[in-house]
Amino acid sequence: MKSALTITVVIVLASALLCKEAHAQKTSARYDESVNFSNYKTFAFDKSGARNPFVNTMIVEAVERELTSRGLTKVAADPDLRVVYLASSGPNLQVADVPFYHVLNPAYSGLVWGGSSAMWDVTTGTLVIDLFDLKTDRVVFRGTAEDVLQRAPSADAVADAKLVSKPINKGIAKIFKKYPVKNK
Repeated sequence: MKSALTITVVIVLASALLCKEAHAQKTSARYDESVNFSNYKTFAFDKSGARNPFVNTMIVEAVERELTSRGLTKVAADPDLRVVYLASSGPNLQVADVPFYHVLNPAYSGLVWGGSSAMWDVTTGTLVIDLFDLKTDRVVFRGTAEDVLQRAPSADAVADAKLVSKPINKGIAKIFKKYPVKNK
């Protein structure tokens, strides 16, 4: 009887841990497979994508760390890639889906854009990072991290930034694991 109780307690605790893991941060990343990412040498950031200036700095530093570890250099002008990001802290934000697919047609091959653009809602606490190729005028890499913000922003920007520091850094690192060029 005592061993049955012990087994039940272990199963309940394991279930609780697994449920906690089921709600863990979700990340995804996709890229244009026809692009040779080793040709990109420089990057620059677009305007701020987070309302909280401390969170904005945190995102910029984490993305910069990931890209420089892959051999890219941050520049002030004429970059190969422009980094554009959105940090959603409120509902009703919509982002266009980026279709990365190829058409196998003897007359044409390469990346083809669909006739319609799909939109998707970005829930509170989601970070979207796009790498935009300025020469081709296209997004070549998109990563998302969900659940980086567990509650609505407060009036204390520093406390909010401290609260999301670990999830943002972890999420950005997970996103860039899918970047086609590995760390150097």
